[in-house]
Amino acid sequence: EEEEEEDDDEEDSDSEEDSSEEDSEEQGPGQEGDFNLADYDYLPVSSEIKELFEYIKRYTPKPIEMEWKLQPFIPDFIPAVGDIDAFLKVPRPDGKPDNLGLLVLDEPSTKQSDPTVLSLWLSENSRQHNVAQQIKVKSVENAEKNPKAIENWIESISELHRCKPPATVHYSRPMPDIETLMQEWSPEFEELLGKV
Repeated sequence: EEEEEEDDDEEDSDSEEDSSEEDSEEQGPGQEGDFNLADYDYLPVSSEIKELFEYIKRYTPKPIEMEWKLQPFIPDFIPAVGDIDAFLKVPRPDGKPDNLGLLVLDEPSTKQSDPTVLSLWLSENSRQHNVAQQIKVKSVENAEKNPKAIENWIESISELHRCKPPATVHYSRPMPDIETLMQEWSPEFEELLGKV
């Protein structure tokens, strides 16, 4: 019986070797970065750990096909890269250098803030209403021909007023009772009001 068991063990080991050889033939030549058991023979580890190394070679990953679909969307922020300045400038008629692109940025301007409205916003947010400070005054030339500037001014000031906190009044004395205020006047006081 012992001889039969030994024969069975030898057959099992032979079959495992044959299967490992077949797997290696199917996988083809080893690629760069593949696990090689011979590279870790020098490690001073126990036999159990060395058996674990053999399981690494036996593992074959399963290909998983991921389902995907294209869905168009509009991103919240779009990266904007300005046009490259080719430095092809039209010189000034008087021949003086304007240093456009060197000292002054030569790009399309964005929506500029109104200096007067900006100063009002800053003074309101900082709560520094200094009377002695010089206040910028906005003026529109040819107002009848430029209604858009007036509409922009009204809209910006309306936005400023909408963002202001409600007015608060601090009384130095307690307010009188509402019942006292609602009492009728005396007849003498009513006669006096009638004469006035």
